Amino acid sequence: MNSPSVAVVGAGLAGLACARRLQQAGIQPRVFESQRAPGGRMATRRYQAATFDHGAQYFTATGAGFRQVIEQASAAGIVGRWRPDWPGGEQERKDLWVGLPGMGALPRRLADGLDVEYGVRIVRIEHARRGWTLQDDRGAAHADFAAVVLALPAPVAAVLAAPHTPLAARAHAVRMAPCWAVMATYVEPLERLPDASFTGDAVLPWFARNGSKPGRDAPQAWVLHASAEWSRREFDSAPERIQRTLLERFAAQAGRSLPRPALVDSHRWRHARVENPLGEPCLYDRAAGIGFCGDWCLDARIEAAFQSGDALGAELAQARGREGSGKMRGSP
Repeated sequence: MNSPSVAVVGAGLAGLACARRLQQAGIQPRVFESQRAPGGRMATRRYQAATFDHGAQYFTATGAGFRQVIEQASAAGIVGRWRPDWPGGEQERKDLWVGLPGMGALPRRLADGLDVEYGVRIVRIEHARRGWTLQDDRGAAHADFAAVVLALPAPVAAVLAAPHTPLAARAHAVRMAPCWAVMATYVEPLERLPDASFTGDAVLPWFARNGSKPGRDAPQAWVLHASAEWSRREFDSAPERIQRTLLERFAAQAGRSLPRPALVDSHRWRHARVENPLGEPCLYDRAAGIGFCGDWCLDARIEAAFQSGDALGAELAQARGREGSGKMRGSP
């Protein structure tokens, strides 16, 4: 086919892994991403004074496939090991990886060479005689795809797919939790605080000194993540309230009053973490030509997102091979 045969909606790690697997199989995918850069929650917020990994904090690589990706990225200077001073064993610390100079470096590498349209939010998908058509929020149509991959948070994918496949109900059953993140910088070092900690606090279960990661330029940039339960309860609260509460909890972890931050901001992640994974690598309706992938299929980890997308890409490639006509099942 001269035009792309598969539409991949979402350029997080799952969507990129799926698209790369398809490309390796000789299938030309087109990726649609609503944001201006790939990576989803592997995001970095940049200010004049500092940068913050305000979404995913680090990743691990246990499976052979993802380990190979990380080893290649490490050799290219795209990722590096993070060894924070935190409560925990040395073995745990030495297995943590981060992007260089920010978490978005790895997805940018995986997106290189792919056909990705940024700033395009897909709001509806339709199937007709010539294949799948995707409608974006500006009213434009992207047509004639043999298959569609929804590499999106489970609730979003379920809504898009509901008119077209019973598998949407399985995605709908997966719960994903929100997370409020607060970013703060300080002029002076905050003494007697670890670089990172799973605190056990009901409101502030995680904080990290972003400046302790390799390649970061602001040593006293801190990221505070609220709990799922509290974030859900305070989802519509004013950012000022969120910032005040999490900074108070941060001071409680320090056991003393902390100076006023030089910079403070917040971000609300609507679908930050999967609470009840599907338990399968991916979902694919061969008859309809529609598939689902994401960390929510397997586990709340970056590696799980990669594994899910890679698995769906392999299944789509196999389906095309079985068809043997250059079109996958579900195409006209």
